[in-house]
Parts: sequence; structure tokens; C-alpha cells
Amino acid sequence: MTATATPTVTPSVPRRHAAPVAPRSPSWPRAAGILILAGGVMLTVATGLEVGTDVATDPAPAAAFWVLFVGSVLAQVAAMFPLALGRGDGHGAVGSSLVGKLALLGFGAFLLANHSLYLVVTYLLPTATPSVGAMAFVLGVSAVQGMLLVLGGVVIARAGVLRGAARWAILVLSLVGFALGAVVSDPSNGVLTDVMYFVSTGAQIVAGILIARATLSAAK
Repeated sequence: MTATATPTVTPSVPRRHAAPVAPRSPSWPRAAGILILAGGVMLTVATGLEVGTDVATDPAPAAAFWVLFVGSVLAQVAAMFPLALGRGDGHGAVGSSLVGKLALLGFGAFLLANHSLYLVVTYLLPTATPSVGAMAFVLGVSAVQGMLLVLGGVVIARAGVLRGAARWAILVLSLVGFALGAVVSDPSNGVLTDVMYFVSTGAQIVAGILIARATLSAAK
């Protein structure tokens, strides 16, 4: 009588299915928003020092003003790179628009030039009398800066990459900048000018928060 081997049955274990992993949200809106926010906060404090203290002659407020003012400018310029180019792949808030990319990066360049001229004319050469040509150049730089930001804001709004209020943040910020320019051009009302400076920096802070918290219409 031969023994019959009994087959061993191995119980099948149901294979676990890995939980779907949600795609990572691109980090460039957060980077751009934080830089814009930081620039706005530093500029607000610098403006407060400029309005409330003598930053031209008092060493301590002057040092704080220069650090904050220059830091705010550098933060705003740096913010244009992730806003225009995303993670460096060219897919930022303006989508594939070359015009939008050039507008935002050009705004950063003119912003740096304009604020540098402001420091030179106001604090480094306060007794110099600028020529008509020099004043026209300064006004031209300011005008081009503002128009580039308007153009960038329009392209961002049309591209629709940023959703919600963040989609309109840069355009609104640019319009506030033009309102500030209109007020500053009339030096007869110093109180209104000071108020508009803080409205402008406040608008920048709000824009930074909105962009940092923005969701995207498509992963970029």
C-alpha cells in the first residue's frame, strides 16, 4: 500500500493595495508669496521709520531703514523669478506666456533700478539739484516699472494658473501702485501721501499672503 502525498494548500493572502499618494503641490507659489509678503512687511517698517524718524541724520534709525528698505527690494525682485518661471521649468503664474515672463522679470529689474535711484537722490545726494533730463529719466523708470507690473498682472489673471483671489492679486497691487504714484506727484498733501504709502505696502502684504496660500488650476 503506497502512501499518497497530501498536497499542501498555502492560503492566499490578499495583496494590500497601496493608498494613492496625492501629488505634491508645487512650491513656487509659496516661495513667491512668502518673498512678496516679507518684502511688504520690511517695506512697511522702513516706511514707518522714514515717516516717523529722521533717517537722514539719526544713525540708528538710518541703519535700520537702509537694511529694511534694501531687504524689501531684494525680496520683491527675487519673488518675480518663481512667479514668472515656477520651479525653473518656465511654468509659473503666467503659464506659457513669454510676454508675461518678460513683464514680471522686467518689473523686477526696473524696481531695483527705481529704488536704487530713490536712495541715491534722496539720501546719498540730498543737496544735488537734479536736471530736467534726470528727473524725466526717473519718472520714466517709474512709469515703465508700473506698466510692466500691470501687464504681468493682466497675464496672470488671463492665464488662470493661480485660483481664487490670488489670480487678481498682482493686478490689484499694480493699480494701487499707480494710485500711489498719482498721490505722490502732488506733494501738497503730505498726510494723504503717507497714508497711501502704507496702503501700498499693506496691499503687498495681502498679495503675498494670497499667493503663498494659492491653489493651482493645474499642477505645474
